Amino acid sequence: MPDTGTQWSTTIRTPDQRLRVFVSSTLVELAAERDAARTAIEQLRLAPVMFESGARPHPAQAVYRSYLAQSDVFIGIYGDSYGWVGPGMTVSGLEDELQRAGHLPRLLYVRSPAPDREPALGAMIDRIRDGGESAYKKFSDAAQLHELILNDLATLLAERFDRPPRDEPPAGVAPPTPVTALVGRDDDVDRIVGLLDSGDRRLVVLTGTGGIGKTRLALAAMRRAAADRRDGAAFVDLSAITDARLVPDTIAQTLDLVVQGRENALDALRRRLSDRDMLIVLDNFEQVLDAAPVVADLLQHAPLLHILVTSRVVLRIRGEQEWPVQALALPPAHGEPDALAQAPALRLFVDRVRDVQPGFALTEQNTPVLAELCRRLGGLPLALELAAAWMRLLTPEQMLTQLFGRLEQQGTLVDLPDRQQTMSRTISWSYDLLPASAQALLTRLSVFADPFTVDGVVAVCSTDGADVIEDLSALMDSSMVSPVDRTDGERGFQLLEPIRRFAAARLTDPDHTLGRLHGHVLDVLKAADTRTGSQDLLMRRLDSEQLNLQVVLAWVGRTGQPSGPLVRALGDAWLWMLACGLLRQNAELWKQLQALPPGGLRTDGDRLAMQWLTANRLLNDGDFDQAGALIDQMMPHARRLESPGRLALLLTTRAITLPRGAHQHAGQLFEQAQELARGANDPLVRGYLLSHHGLLSCVDGQPARARDQHRETLDIADTLNDANLHAEAEYELAWDDLVLTDPVSAHPHLVAAEQGYRRLDHLDGLTRCLGALSELAVQHGEHHLAVRLAGSAAAAREQIGLTPWPSVAELEQRTTDGLRATLPDDVYRAQFDTGRRLTVQDALAEAHALPGHP
Repeated sequence: MPDTGTQWSTTIRTPDQRLRVFVSSTLVELAAERDAARTAIEQLRLAPVMFESGARPHPAQAVYRSYLAQSDVFIGIYGDSYGWVGPGMTVSGLEDELQRAGHLPRLLYVRSPAPDREPALGAMIDRIRDGGESAYKKFSDAAQLHELILNDLATLLAERFDRPPRDEPPAGVAPPTPVTALVGRDDDVDRIVGLLDSGDRRLVVLTGTGGIGKTRLALAAMRRAAADRRDGAAFVDLSAITDARLVPDTIAQTLDLVVQGRENALDALRRRLSDRDMLIVLDNFEQVLDAAPVVADLLQHAPLLHILVTSRVVLRIRGEQEWPVQALALPPAHGEPDALAQAPALRLFVDRVRDVQPGFALTEQNTPVLAELCRRLGGLPLALELAAAWMRLLTPEQMLTQLFGRLEQQGTLVDLPDRQQTMSRTISWSYDLLPASAQALLTRLSVFADPFTVDGVVAVCSTDGADVIEDLSALMDSSMVSPVDRTDGERGFQLLEPIRRFAAARLTDPDHTLGRLHGHVLDVLKAADTRTGSQDLLMRRLDSEQLNLQVVLAWVGRTGQPSGPLVRALGDAWLWMLACGLLRQNAELWKQLQALPPGGLRTDGDRLAMQWLTANRLLNDGDFDQAGALIDQMMPHARRLESPGRLALLLTTRAITLPRGAHQHAGQLFEQAQELARGANDPLVRGYLLSHHGLLSCVDGQPARARDQHRETLDIADTLNDANLHAEAEYELAWDDLVLTDPVSAHPHLVAAEQGYRRLDHLDGLTRCLGALSELAVQHGEHHLAVRLAGSAAAAREQIGLTPWPSVAELEQRTTDGLRATLPDDVYRAQFDTGRRLTVQDALAEAHALPGHP
């Protein structure tokens, strides 16, 4: 190797001499935070130096002072405790460590809030603040502290421990130093660095829509990966240029490379980088895509060179490894505040709110509101940061109400580049780079509220003279459309909510596209023929279009379009609506149906379909008398207009609504329904008819007949692959065996029913399982458990407004009457109240202790 003449001004360390980072904190109180600090230090391949209590041949003071003397960086972590003041000391060991680290670069972190902080520690923190020599950052938990240390330590190393330049410095322009913590991206950083370190991936391209955090992620990956490159790393900002011909000059200028003689900038880069083992980050490449061959050229001429690119569009060159940067994971729609707070999107939002509102904390009241805010913004980091800045003035509820308007007010964060001052400007940056046909497609895609498929795009958005698939590919390439999972397993795509709103504002003829969405939703509903049962795929396909259905319902109601075709299709999809809880008084979809103008129902068939849905809604909400009266009102028109299968279903529903004790009348209705169903060629109707007729037989003291009916129900369910009917049949077979006092045979049926209802997320079915399990517990002599299970079922039903069918209520009432007769009243009440405090899941877990449970 030739001698370059380079003179190094520092000692050349052997490989085992890593920089030592001393961690100062109390031990027990901050154990989790110490572990987080250790992990962050080791993640940067540095050596943590941590004083631990225990037996040793030297006094504690001598140990930590010796450790400090051998350390290169000091990290102080402070919570509530000031620590122990040793013999002959005027300050605690914690403060002594801080004072003795005055010669070292210091990173200090203070936990907040800390209402129980000892006064001595509070005074020490005040002295740090007032002294002005060191600043400190606040953290709320170990996870946040880990991210702060990881970023701050990397920045400090870049500033204080950068190795001396060679005769030709690899980087003449310092990369931007982030002033905020990187939240929720640890896995991304690890995997991107892993790609760069793998040896066979020398070009990694981070793609994603504007504001997704590509640059921030690239900077974090660069700082990590630079440690493994002999010649370090360089950051090249391309945001100021739009002429691809200027890219080589911009890279050369960043690297302080001087073009010599007749060579051009690309020649100089080839010459100077040919033996360099380094990483170059090219930021904002999307507006100079024609320079992609330059990237390929450099990689060919510099075998040790690695390039990390951020771009809203892929480069489309060989060897390119795309890494799509996704939005931050969102809080779930339902969950406890502690679980919601763990979502990366909410963690980032809270971190940025604390920048403008120190001491801000999540509470049971504000957590669900802020979780909804994060969901509306789709986890887009820039949108979250712009929204967080407004929290210095607005409450969470006010911010949620004014959300998208506030995101369009510039100047919220003045240090952001002009293109990121508002969400519209950020999205326009990508939109303006699209061809006109792709721009038009983007606006039409804004009508989709659910993830869409390619077939859906063709059905709703295709136009004459445009290749909609090619335009969709262009939108994917530019990160305006993102891939996403759909409930039905189809390949899905979506617009993040800020992009969807941007596109919707530019849709010039929304009624035309919404009309085509109406047709698409109708086709999906018609494909889910009730005669095929609640087949899993069909039900999941309807699930995947539910929000689109709500968009169409709103459009039909707003524009006065005929609503009959949609209502009739929904009437045929009654089973899906019932299973999903959409036929409840407080369900959003039902509210939309109820609000449709009556004039939109233009035929008797339309009005019958609406009455059928209303009857199911009343039945579902336990208003059996009204449901029965409405069916009686429908029957004359239904006999004239409806098929034998629908008539059989109406008679079955009427029988279900009859009060307890009206067994003879119910039996007559079931027999009439059976006659109609035999000639209807509708196995689903026959299956549900047998299911409910069998329940009546069971209640009426004919469990053997009921078992035959329910076995036939199970056969139909299996033939149709109907998961809901299968679970119902297993539940009913369990009751048949329980009425026959055969708990051993009943148990496996209940296990199968519970598993089926769990897969369907069928809470009504699970509460019915609790009622049957209560009777099973009685037959096993577990009377206290039986009462608790009944109490849990009652509480769950009250909470969400569930009312069991009269036949089910009669069976369960027999169980509770027996328990009241067996147990003292105070014991019964105590066990019942205990059960009311159990969730359905907890109660089912207790029932699993019964004999015979797998």
